[in-house]
Amino acid sequence: MKSYVDLVRQRLEDRGNNILGNLERFQEAQFRFTMRIFGDCLDEEARGTMFSGYSEHLTEQELRAFAGGFVPAYTAYAIAELEEKKKDGERYEPPFLTQEEYQEMAVREKWPRIVEHLDFVPPLQLRREVARAAMLFLPDMLSDVGFNEGVLEFSLYFDLLQRLRSVSEARLRKTAGEIAPRIAAAVAATSEEEREALLREIRTAAATAAGLPADPETLLGPPMEKYPREVPPEFRLRELKNTLATMTLKDLRLSALVHLDLLTVEETRRIALPFLAKYPSFYDMPSKGLRELILAVAAGVDGRSITYFIERYGAGWLAMTKPVDYIVWKLMPEEERVDALRRDNERMDAAMMSRHLSRFLHSESERDLSDAGVQIALLTDARFVADHGAILTRLGAEGEGERIKRLYDTVTLSSVRMAGQRGDERESAYQAIRGMIADAAGVSAATTQGGGCDG
Repeated sequence: MKSYVDLVRQRLEDRGNNILGNLERFQEAQFRFTMRIFGDCLDEEARGTMFSGYSEHLTEQELRAFAGGFVPAYTAYAIAELEEKKKDGERYEPPFLTQEEYQEMAVREKWPRIVEHLDFVPPLQLRREVARAAMLFLPDMLSDVGFNEGVLEFSLYFDLLQRLRSVSEARLRKTAGEIAPRIAAAVAATSEEEREALLREIRTAAATAAGLPADPETLLGPPMEKYPREVPPEFRLRELKNTLATMTLKDLRLSALVHLDLLTVEETRRIALPFLAKYPSFYDMPSKGLRELILAVAAGVDGRSITYFIERYGAGWLAMTKPVDYIVWKLMPEEERVDALRRDNERMDAAMMSRHLSRFLHSESERDLSDAGVQIALLTDARFVADHGAILTRLGAEGEGERIKRLYDTVTLSSVRMAGQRGDERESAYQAIRGMIADAAGVSAATTQGGGCDG
């Protein structure tokens, strides 16, 4: 009869071989999630070595190549750890638990072992367990063996780990001592209300240790966003070059329009005009010229996106200035967020503001406004172009654009308030902003039945 070590070793080998045999079927997000699962089971020295050259911002092809070398190395690491931890027998408490065993155990099973042998739990593992405890949002998570992998979908987990790095080992162990009895009480509780109250206390204890003054549930964010959230400049430009190399002339023109849309008039003169001046018109530019133009714009105003003017309210991805860390933005008092947004606005000119206002009018819902595909399509919509021009003429042409600046400031304040609302209230707030812009600019809000410039 095979021993536990033999069975687990075989499972690890089979898993590694199965991944390697299916690498061609993996998609980008699957590679990133696989790396997160395995990376969460590496000690810091091994991670530093084995993750050298890795980034979630690699292309899918690069991720596939990296996985081809990483998976066998990780499998060997996991087997070596297994054999080392179990060499004196099959024991299932610290310090004899492998990192994979910590990852595989349900919270209700793991924490009694952690608190009973707290001095033998490595600081890195304590940080992981405290970070996971901060993400116990539902009572069922106490018994869910998939919970430990589930938290890896969210950048919040990695934010918590990063914040806990600066916490002393003594403070980590004290926090674990506070969390453990509450987990036991939540497991034993007979009502959902009692469990939920205890989970809030657990999250508060973990969040306090990580320096978060808010419930982590309010900071969760979308699943499987790339981490770190801000793309390193070298990856952004490299990925853009690779993409441009595959584009048709038609697609290159559209991409160029998208990049030009990110510029103020002064930036257009400084960055784009030297490329545009080489040809009779924009539509006479060949593929090579368009690629050069796009890369020059991307390098000149790195970190901008066609949807950041609306996404900045919820996530801190400022349209013109350096983005604010997601958690910092979420915890920032409203008046400080408004100050940061106004500084962002100061970098815009009247032409850019009028484009953003026109986008509100031509986006029937907030979802459309933050949909990059919808916003890119507007660049070739004659109604959008006409309304952008009408708003600029009516509000931006006099007194150094003071009228459009005042309107844009009002829209900014209204959007800040909207970002804190939900459901029907939020939808009503969005439609009120569209109506305010339409009234001030004398331009009607577009609908699926028509709309656009009224004059």
